[in-house]
Amino acid sequence: MTTPQPVEIELKLALPPQQAAAFAKLMARRRSAPQQQELVTRYFDTPDFSLSAQGVALRVRRAGRRWLQTLKTEGERHGGLSRRAEYEMAISGGKPDWEKFPPEARALVPQALRAQLAAVFETRFNRTAWLVGGRGGAAIEVALDVGEVRAGRRSQPICEIELELKAGQPDALFALAQGWARRFGCMPLDVSKAERGVRLARGEAAAPAKSAPLALDGAMSVEDGFAAICQACLAQFQANLPGVLASDDIEYVHQARVALRRLRAALRLYREVCAVPDALLADLRALAAALGSARDWDVLCSETLPAIAPHCADAAAWQHGRQALEARRAEVRAAMQTALAQAQPGAWLLAFQRWLLQRGWRAAAETQRLVQLSPLKKWARRALQRGHRPIVRGARRFGQLQPEQRHALRIAVKRQRYAAEFFQALFARGAQRRYQAVLRDAQDSLGRANDAQVARALLAEADAGAMGQFVLGWLAARLAADTAGANAKHLQNFMETAPYW
Repeated sequence: MTTPQPVEIELKLALPPQQAAAFAKLMARRRSAPQQQELVTRYFDTPDFSLSAQGVALRVRRAGRRWLQTLKTEGERHGGLSRRAEYEMAISGGKPDWEKFPPEARALVPQALRAQLAAVFETRFNRTAWLVGGRGGAAIEVALDVGEVRAGRRSQPICEIELELKAGQPDALFALAQGWARRFGCMPLDVSKAERGVRLARGEAAAPAKSAPLALDGAMSVEDGFAAICQACLAQFQANLPGVLASDDIEYVHQARVALRRLRAALRLYREVCAVPDALLADLRALAAALGSARDWDVLCSETLPAIAPHCADAAAWQHGRQALEARRAEVRAAMQTALAQAQPGAWLLAFQRWLLQRGWRAAAETQRLVQLSPLKKWARRALQRGHRPIVRGARRFGQLQPEQRHALRIAVKRQRYAAEFFQALFARGAQRRYQAVLRDAQDSLGRANDAQVARALLAEADAGAMGQFVLGWLAARLAADTAGANAKHLQNFMETAPYW
């Protein structure tokens, strides 16, 4: 008989360091007596980090006079919640003792790799832990970890809350975490201490996260496909959120906004199958609105103006106008960061992930039949065809469309492109490559015209003087040129490309 793997289910939150004392004070009101430990943990890997590349973490931890060794696999992670295999046992020293691991754990690390293992980084933190009760009779260990991860001379602070499920259902973790996110500004955290240590040891800086390909299976149910797509969009937004709030890198704002747009496109795509609660939708609109204006100013100052600058002969006027626009851009960015923090994105992410975990759409009677639809691939074909038709109609009449109709066509192209990307694992790659390429070209072309119109509106917000007038004239000429040829050409290419599904 096969021994079942021990599974760790936990939810991790990033806690703002300035809130650590307030959180500890809140927990002190509970009847549970805290357990306090100073933990030093060494993480082992090969020189080329072969273990972490396979999603395996090997550590040896000292707690007082005791040593524990732990082997963890990557498992599933969504919105701070993780499920992964974990093997932990006491040992007599500070190095891994492979004979103590069960056979299924030893099989995860081949003998050839074990000889290359060495300590590559360590964490040092103070842990305060409480055992508390949760919803539905759950038992939860809550741990507050404050310290740092070190790799050579590099270090990075640790301030996080771990909620480990000892008994009960995962929903109990979300019930606690949502309240703390609203009260303390916590964010769900998918990146483990081990991953942070590997990045630190490798000297890898944090970077904006683009959307990742989805590993969908055509035999999946429609609702499983919906949950996977939503979780991918939420993961991209969550990964970029710290950079949006704390970094000057404009790509974080761009990728966070893309993530929310992809999510909104997915919700629209599945609107007849999975109705989303109004509260989640309202918060989604608030988050998207907070990012929108900042991204528009980034596009104007970082993409539109640099393309026009070489054509302006009055350098002094250009410099004066550019300073005025950059000042306005900084104001908008600061306002965006304030509005985003006030919208409590951490609480929203947890609420959305909780709804997905609960399969919340099943509560609506009208979806009971729809979620039992045929396998995902068949449903995806119908969805792609529905998105294809209005683009064809708009492309045929493009020359007669009014500005608001062209804007609607651009949105339809973008939604269809997202849908094609969502479902690309279900179809042969070669067949869809051409279709996605012409969608991308049409979106970019229509987007340039839209950027020009948005830029004209933004220039009215700041006194850019003579430079602003020059830019307005340039944009008007560009808009006329795009309307005359480029958009029509790319839309014609789209009509000549056969659907692949």
